[in-house]
Amino acid sequence: MNAQAISSGIRKSWALARTSSTGAAIAAACIIISSVQGAQPPDPPPHASVGSRLVPTDVDWANPVYKTDFDDASILRDWQLEGGKRVSIQNGKLVLESEPGERGNHLVCWLKTEAPADFLLEFSVNPLTRKEGLNIVFFSTRGHQGESIFDPALKPRTGVFRQYHSSDLNGYHISYWAGDRSTANVRRNAGFKLVATGPDLVWGAPEGKSQIIRLYKRGGTLRLMVDDIVSVAFDDDDKAHGPAWTHSGWIGLRQMGHTVRCEYDYVRVYPLRR
Repeated sequence: MNAQAISSGIRKSWALARTSSTGAAIAAACIIISSVQGAQPPDPPPHASVGSRLVPTDVDWANPVYKTDFDDASILRDWQLEGGKRVSIQNGKLVLESEPGERGNHLVCWLKTEAPADFLLEFSVNPLTRKEGLNIVFFSTRGHQGESIFDPALKPRTGVFRQYHSSDLNGYHISYWAGDRSTANVRRNAGFKLVATGPDLVWGAPEGKSQIIRLYKRGGTLRLMVDDIVSVAFDDDDKAHGPAWTHSGWIGLRQMGHTVRCEYDYVRVYPLRR
């Protein structure tokens, strides 16, 4: 099965998932996943399009910038929570929680380690339920004047979305899972500019299944992969939306209040080879 066929199949299963029962949605997802696994296409270059399989070949896997399996509560010192109810380590997983029933109790949990300008982020995620919630990754994030996001001169942040997308921070964010919205979106900040969209490949997966999210960034080339399949592709060309964000910066895991609870098995940040 070539990339075009895979992409077409994903779109069809995506549409079926939105109009069918849970069983039909899962069955459709399984058909596509089986087709992709059976095809074993060669690894495409980083410009791979939505629906194709991508395992980037320019990642320095041997020298992660940051790596954790959340096997000890002391790891929490590497993270800073804004908003929400609680961040904790439970059974070897990072658990981010909001107050149940309080849809406005959003959160962002920042990794304190600065990521390089060009990197691959990888983590394993398992939401409480796939059918309701919305998760985001902020990345390449800095203050308007190049400040660290932890600079006390920046405005206070408490999990309210506008404080992150239309205030004094520059960078990108990508909603890799959006519950019943059906799309994964890339936006540029500040300004909340929608610049790319693709199918949500988390929504239709079986409940209780951890999935591997990979976010690749080199210059203005951005690719979001879910279990190695490209969900969203965007090439920031330095023109249409202003200069691409090519600075180093910080990564934050965001959950909207109706996500309620989500588990992360591990987090890795790898540099890219020059």
